[in-house]
Amino acid sequence: MNPFLISGYEKPELFCDRRTETKKLLNAIENSRNVTLISERRLGKTSLLNHVNYLLEKEVVFIYIDLYPTLLLKDFVNLLSAKILEKLEPFSDKVIRKITGFFSAFKPKFSFDPETGTPSFELTISSISEAEKSVSLLLEYIRNSEKKVVLAFDEFQQITKYPEKNIEALLRSEIQKDNRTCFIFSGSQTHLLIAMFSAYSRPFYNSTEIMNLTQINQEEYVKFIIQKFSKGGFSIEKETANHIYSRNIGITYNVQYHCHKLFSKGEKEILITGVDKICKEILKENEVVYFNYRELLTSLQYRLVKAIAKETHVEKPYSNEFTTKYNLGSSSSIRTAIKNLSEKGILIQQNGVHLSDWYFSLWLKTQM
Repeated sequence: MNPFLISGYEKPELFCDRRTETKKLLNAIENSRNVTLISERRLGKTSLLNHVNYLLEKEVVFIYIDLYPTLLLKDFVNLLSAKILEKLEPFSDKVIRKITGFFSAFKPKFSFDPETGTPSFELTISSISEAEKSVSLLLEYIRNSEKKVVLAFDEFQQITKYPEKNIEALLRSEIQKDNRTCFIFSGSQTHLLIAMFSAYSRPFYNSTEIMNLTQINQEEYVKFIIQKFSKGGFSIEKETANHIYSRNIGITYNVQYHCHKLFSKGEKEILITGVDKICKEILKENEVVYFNYRELLTSLQYRLVKAIAKETHVEKPYSNEFTTKYNLGSSSSIRTAIKNLSEKGILIQQNGVHLSDWYFSLWLKTQM
């Protein structure tokens, strides 16, 4: 088995470090403190949550919900209801009667996933007020459970994009009623998530612990890389393992993917030249996607992306120095372009701006 996982979670032995973060999350869960987990994409927040779930005692129910696919409050309701039935109680006639009685006003419909056989139920919702009431009932149903529950909402900032208003206030009001369930709110659009939990005017202001997930410590990751390659019969020097980390600026997914490719290639001596060769292959693989960006973005957006890639990170993207250097035009136009690129997930706004896809950034550098 390739020990460098690029999706899913297997076991602690294949999970690198994050001891401090794991301990902090487990302590928050034990004491029912809510947490906001902020992380850029591909730094491994979902893997961390899976790791914590693996380590939890069996009587704790961990419900993970990815809100990214949801577009409406109704989607939120039906995703939450499906996860409750999947994770909270074993499916049985007794549970059907219990749910049917509890949610009788919404005429719950039961079904099974045709591929996995996982049971779920959907509530019949015909208005915004019914959707809001169903959220209250679902969270009340969890509160009434005799089990300790962890409810982890990934890409939580997605709720700000629903057409329905006051969703933040509705959820905050319901969560305040619960002193047993632990809520974890995570997301990769950091500027939106930070605003939700740090702005005085927002319902979730100052209501959770903030945990900012950054790159895994280089020394720890290098030890992990050497250990896994060595166990697989590969030879790799510390300098080469450091080069893998540095080439990918410590981004968890990229490091894992790079090592995964090297491992699967089967060349038993890992050299720096081989690492760089794999990097070129990865950029070539994604070239069709990167060329497509030129069609999807406006001329200004693409020139801005190229300029940011050349700088790697721009602390003051609206400054006269930056806009003049790359002939980008007015700061107001740049501001609009950055807003649009951030909404598309191409840029990350944190202490300035940088591209969310490091490989795209590297590829753009080759085009200059």
